[in-house]
Amino acid sequence: MNPEPVSVAAATSVEDAMHLMRERHISSVICEPGDDGAWGIMTQRDVLSRIISAGRRPSDARVSEVASKPLVTVPGDMGLQECAEKMSKENIRRVVVVENERPVGIISDTDIFAAVEQFGLPE
Repeated sequence: MNPEPVSVAAATSVEDAMHLMRERHISSVICEPGDDGAWGIMTQRDVLSRIISAGRRPSDARVSEVASKPLVTVPGDMGLQECAEKMSKENIRRVVVVENERPVGIISDTDIFAAVEQFGLPE
């Protein structure tokens, strides 16, 4: 898990979030609840498909407009295989780890791949 995920306010411009993602060398940010009260996640793929390929200006769009919602989450004690199954079922590349209803980390398909490659599947 990548601990301490980077989060931004729902009203943050996509352009500002893109700069933050580049500066931090990350491929996603957590979108804090806005008017709808829901957490979300904005990934590089979201920016490509919902902003760039759509011909929209990143400076004119807000993260809340682009973020995928509802947030797909897992508890911190979920096993690796269960997490992978959930990601496959939901057809997503990242899940957010929550504790006490707050995001505390992100697990990506790359993280799972690296863990299995390095340590093998748990017994």
